[in-house]
Amino acid sequence: MRKRISTSTSVILFLLLTIGLMHSCRPDPQQDIVVGQSKDEFDEADQIMIGNAISTMIKEPSNGFNVLAEEGYQEVYTHLNTLIDQISNTATVQRRGNYDWKISILENDDELNAFIAPGGHLYICSGLLKFLEGEHELIGVIAHEIAYADSDNLINHLKMEFGSEKLSKVISDDPESDVIVLDIAYALGEMVFDEKEIKEADQFCTDIICEFEWDGEGLLSLIKRGGDPFKTIKWLQGRPVTGTRIDELTNFIHNRVEICGASDSIYYQRYLEKVIEKLP
Repeated sequence: MRKRISTSTSVILFLLLTIGLMHSCRPDPQQDIVVGQSKDEFDEADQIMIGNAISTMIKEPSNGFNVLAEEGYQEVYTHLNTLIDQISNTATVQRRGNYDWKISILENDDELNAFIAPGGHLYICSGLLKFLEGEHELIGVIAHEIAYADSDNLINHLKMEFGSEKLSKVISDDPESDVIVLDIAYALGEMVFDEKEIKEADQFCTDIICEFEWDGEGLLSLIKRGGDPFKTIKWLQGRPVTGTRIDELTNFIHNRVEICGASDSIYYQRYLEKVIEKLP
């Protein structure tokens, strides 16, 4: 009888101990939420959410981006966004109907830079706009930046720099997301693409421009006069220029079966009247 009671007691004790251990090993419920939301891949909808969050941060005056308000500058904004609408609505752009491709001007004459956010929102400093020598060069910058957002090169850079967990917090409205988004917004203007990504973007840019009447050498014109060693244009520091790149871009333009753009169609006067003269 004693043996039977002892065995039963041992079994009960063992079960209670096992249940206790299983309960103690469970992760914290709050950690469950974060881990459950963490992603490794970010689809178009995710990238749009990240881009919208970045846009909100950039518009906030206290964050120092100095977005030029559309009120009072409607004509220049209409012209710039007509251009990006026109070139983003081509067969070359895979996400042409999925992203809200648009341009905002950052009022900063001292910085010659441009960058694009996930989801297709392009930011161009007034300094770069005033440096360009025609609409053909502007189209080169716009098309080149579209390439990074249209592919996964841009979001992959952000994953490498910030990690999937932080990007996941942005799309899950985590309490820490505001700080993360602001850091991303600042990082976009400092991002440096590698040689392979730049080559892909140059080819992409050429494929787009050659469908239109702008001079197909707009991007080539800009990088050739960028200064030695391209220190004057911050945009080119993030898309480094080498002799090889110039040669390859030249080949992209001139070795095509069809004619690439219309030679000398730089639209300088239109660019001067529609953009430069309208800026503060």
